[in-house]
Amino acid sequence: MLLADDAVLIFDAQRQKEQDEVRWTAARKQWLALSSTLGADPSGRARLAAAPISAEVAADSRAMYMASAEVSVRAARSEKRWKVVSRIRRAQATNLYEEAGRPLPPPDDILALHRDALLAELRGHLTTSKVAELASSGCCAACRKDDGQSFKIADELRVLRLPHADCPKGLCGCDWWLAKAIPAKRRRRRKVATPEA
Repeated sequence: MLLADDAVLIFDAQRQKEQDEVRWTAARKQWLALSSTLGADPSGRARLAAAPISAEVAADSRAMYMASAEVSVRAARSEKRWKVVSRIRRAQATNLYEEAGRPLPPPDDILALHRDALLAELRGHLTTSKVAELASSGCCAACRKDDGQSFKIADELRVLRLPHADCPKGLCGCDWWLAKAIPAKRRRRRKVATPEA
């Protein structure tokens, strides 16, 4: 079937609109489901779920998730529930990274969320130990080099080792586990000179 130039433009615009609506609908569903896990306002979620789909509705659903995450993280931080902070921040980083198309390197704001998750993990370990073990995903030389090594948590909170820079996974898959205390270095005993007879 041959279409006139004007008809082609209308046809292409309609097809683009349909593709956009499919994408916006999937995004709205995802962000509202994530918001639900964080206790977002049910009436707000219902309003967005019932609204005619558009780019604005998809963006508002995303904004609701981000706002809910911030509220939940603030509450968990104040109660020192570090595992909860880490879980929420990891989910944020992962979902936003997928939304961005998994670029290399990841955008700074996504890296900051991932880093915040790792710092929360360290703070949680600090309640029971002064040392953490780096568990590597083994995906690059930097990750493999640090695998299984133990580090003082106080040092790691000051100088951020993770995520490893230039990791080919984008969001470095390494993590912190509890570790036994680093053995103290033995001091060499000085030989006391004995007076000659």
